[in-house]
Amino acid sequence: MTENMLLAKHQQISKNIKIDYNNIRELLYEKVKNRADEIFLICPGENTVEFTYGQLKLLIKNTYNIFRKLELKNKDRITLIFHNSPEFLALYFSALCFGLTVVPINPDISPKEMGYIINDSKSKAIFYSNVLESKIKNIKNLGDLKLKKITSISDQEFSLKNEDSFEENEIFSHDTAVIIYTSGTTGNPKGVILSHLNMLSDSKCVSEWFHFDTKTRTLCILPLYHNNGQIPTLLAPLYQGGSTVIVQGKVSLLSFWDLVNKYDVTCTSVMASILSMLLSIPNERKDKTLKAIICGGQILTRTVQKQFEERFKIAIFEGYGLTETTSFSCINYFPAEKRKIGSIGKALPANEMAILDENGKDVGENNVGEICMRGYNVTSGYLGLKEKNEKSFRDGWFHSGDFGWKDSDGFFYFQGRKDFLIIKGGENIYPAELENVLYQHPDIIECAVIGIPHKLLGEDICAFVKCKEESEASEMELKEFCKNNIGSYKQPQKIVIINLLNDLDDIPKGPTKKILYRELKKYYMENLSDN
Repeated sequence: MTENMLLAKHQQISKNIKIDYNNIRELLYEKVKNRADEIFLICPGENTVEFTYGQLKLLIKNTYNIFRKLELKNKDRITLIFHNSPEFLALYFSALCFGLTVVPINPDISPKEMGYIINDSKSKAIFYSNVLESKIKNIKNLGDLKLKKITSISDQEFSLKNEDSFEENEIFSHDTAVIIYTSGTTGNPKGVILSHLNMLSDSKCVSEWFHFDTKTRTLCILPLYHNNGQIPTLLAPLYQGGSTVIVQGKVSLLSFWDLVNKYDVTCTSVMASILSMLLSIPNERKDKTLKAIICGGQILTRTVQKQFEERFKIAIFEGYGLTETTSFSCINYFPAEKRKIGSIGKALPANEMAILDENGKDVGENNVGEICMRGYNVTSGYLGLKEKNEKSFRDGWFHSGDFGWKDSDGFFYFQGRKDFLIIKGGENIYPAELENVLYQHPDIIECAVIGIPHKLLGEDICAFVKCKEESEASEMELKEFCKNNIGSYKQPQKIVIINLLNDLDDIPKGPTKKILYRELKKYYMENLSDN
């Protein structure tokens, strides 16, 4: 199943790990055998939609008719443009079981951006939500691409019985399951190719790491067009026969604890900024079922973690991974008493990790270098980007572009993106160092630190902060706070209080609530720079 001859060098590992299935269809159909009448998918909303394992399999078979009418064939690529919804789930699982490759697109990006991804991926058909029709009409140069508008999961097309007992397409573990486009610091987004093996190995590892079983129920509040939505809270519970609650549309965090309580959720996955938002609203935890919150995608400051765990009495398990590693590649130990606070944990069984220098040599313990990975959950590469592939996948490793270090116990620590490193007068400063200090101020809800141009030092430091509504804190007061809590060369030259700005209401974030440092830097250069 995982023969090395089918794997790139950077996907091979020395560890023995058995992946139990060849593809996602095999996984799902196996669970149906013993859990046909058990709930797998719950989509709360005005009209809550639920599917048992058996119902989902029937829905998948029925949806094959839609693909066949469009003359789609095994290994064709299709684009899905939806917010979290039953419609996305039906098409997603049906496509993967049919043997198609899914290219999910964020429905909030512009028609021009959508057009680039559709054309770059060479999708044969576009499935989209009816509420997006005006946006879809503005996508140019689609040629003879097949367009399929989907109104509701209750449409007759989804309920038509599949009378044909045709033979299902053969799907191999190395076949492409999804292509997820990830934005870089410059240029167009890159298509990350993820195989069935990638998806299965990461899902298996996450599910076993957190001891998932048939009683596990996850809450998916992150978008399903992103890998952090698909793996920890959708495919990982599926791997163990559990269930998941998929929050539809755009998430209001005001309902977070109510959903956890109502549906007896045991685990969820979030970005660190979501934890900060939950701390800023008055809603309190009511449930007694939640066992873990997985957190990744950006640095979790110790201050936010401490405040959150003390207030809500739930352990946060920080991890690390990228789209290129399917989702997580390392996570802090579970249960809570095994954690090493501040660490992103140890490598998952499906992959190996190392901290390397610019020449590809191991830097040793407690030294900062580039976080590199190889394994079953690492992508084969970027779609159609030969030069980028040669640069990122070399010498048997995927080079992440992130800084980190490893301690003597083998625990890894995340320092930050190479792109966001501030070099002030030759000194390396990581934004998280100052962010961690700022979060300790009682008035600050959120903060983000960027490097800004300086004629003599090369770069200096600017902090954007969002304060509580009633706060009267000034820039001078916040600078004084920093002076008392961090070294002089790490102190910010400027502190921008977002509450006082007329044209910026919040720290800009992406669809997964990850802070967009690039947008902050752009805002600074266009509106606040003295240059």
